[in-house]
Amino acid sequence: MDFLARREHSFFELKHKLESKFPEADSSIIENVINILCSENLQSDARFTESYVYWKKKRGFGYLNIRANLNAKHIKDSIIDSYLFVDDDWHEIADNLVEKRISQLDAININSKEYRRLVCFLQARGFKDSEICLAVRNRLDSGLLSGF
Repeated sequence: MDFLARREHSFFELKHKLESKFPEADSSIIENVINILCSENLQSDARFTESYVYWKKKRGFGYLNIRANLNAKHIKDSIIDSYLFVDDDWHEIADNLVEKRISQLDAININSKEYRRLVCFLQARGFKDSEICLAVRNRLDSGLLSGF
């Protein structure tokens, strides 16, 4: 319960943490305890997914990154699809990140090392190439990027 009091956890995360904290405990007992928490609605992969998607989007992560992290936490695709949408406002999030990064640099040239770093940064954050291109094109139109 202590883990769940702080934040939502996926079933897999909670199981892993409990197994680490109580290595002598049988795995089936830990699973039974978590199943009881699920039946009492104290643990929910759906609630975890909803809060995780919200938190990661606010921190500027893209669709691909969030989906990969949820898959790594063993969240079912059906639950992920309920809270993570392909056609969401990903281009706006990428655009805000580009604006924030470029405002620290004044302006950058499209052939520069800084530009390549910016693209790599956005790719690492989980944005699709089309979203990156759109965000960069918006900055080109505003004059903060040059070089085409």
